[in-house]
Amino acid sequence: MTFVYFYVELNELTMKNFLSTILLLFLIQLANAQSHVAKSEYARYNCRFAPKGWNNAEGKLMCPACAKENEDARKKKIADDKAADEAAKIRNAKLKAENEANFKKKQAEIAAKNKVTEVYVTMGKTPVKESKKPEAPVKKAPVKIGKDVQLYAGWGMGMFNHNNQTNYFLNENKDTVLKSNDWVETYAVWRENKENFPKNIGIVLLRETNKLSRGNEQNVADIIDLKGKRHFNDNTISTIFHLADDYFVVCKSPTFKEWYSYGNNYRGYENVEIYNLKTKKSIKFDKDDGLYISISIYVGGRKIPEEPDLIPYLSRKYSNYDEDVYCLDSSRNMVVKRIPKANR
Repeated sequence: MTFVYFYVELNELTMKNFLSTILLLFLIQLANAQSHVAKSEYARYNCRFAPKGWNNAEGKLMCPACAKENEDARKKKIADDKAADEAAKIRNAKLKAENEANFKKKQAEIAAKNKVTEVYVTMGKTPVKESKKPEAPVKKAPVKIGKDVQLYAGWGMGMFNHNNQTNYFLNENKDTVLKSNDWVETYAVWRENKENFPKNIGIVLLRETNKLSRGNEQNVADIIDLKGKRHFNDNTISTIFHLADDYFVVCKSPTFKEWYSYGNNYRGYENVEIYNLKTKKSIKFDKDDGLYISISIYVGGRKIPEEPDLIPYLSRKYSNYDEDVYCLDSSRNMVVKRIPKANR
């Protein structure tokens, strides 16, 4: 019985302490709220203790107590940020000093390890020899051009890419035999003459330009002889490159500028023909249904099915994806093979 009585008294005491704590917190909150303007006539103030729906009205003033608390919080944040910044500066300065000390220590260790003992050696006097007078340079006589000269320059098919920036031709002895400031690029034999580039001629891209539509200009291409004389004298020719033997591809762009692509594949020309320099005969490409003719060159690897003796050199594709392949047969005559889209 005594135990039950003690237990009841203990519970009553605990409950009283709990209620006292709640009452104290309420009084503190109430005292704090009393300094705020939670309610006033016409609800003129915005206050965090105001009833729901009273705040955020236009034209209201900020509660003075709320304003003070906001200002105190702002100043505290500034002070805390400043203190954190100062602490960071001190920490960084300490790290910097430690790193510098470690670096100097490491450098000193490396210097001590690599230190070399210097040895001085006294040499006897060396007799002075009489200096020879420099020999006068031998002047080369101008190279005379013979009747049959193989010209060397950029790769004969190279004008397809316009990637050569030389304005001269060499002979087999690497002597300059033709040079002109009127030329931007030169093409002939490059390394070995595998495709039988003809003697006594070269391909040039001139500085002279042809005026096109829309204010565009394009450099003129031509074949020249050993005296620099132009073969075609046609300013609409924009590109010439060698296929094989006496066959050259002549591309003309009289109105619109040729467009470029990548590698050995596809550039657009208004007119294209295969020209035989020896016979002066041409194989002209028809226009298909577009403004431009698309072509690409072969540098080896492809074979014509069931005709192993044909060597393909040039491809022309049509808008329906059919293809003409220009080949040389075993007698070195030009043969054109039509390959339909279905058989490609």
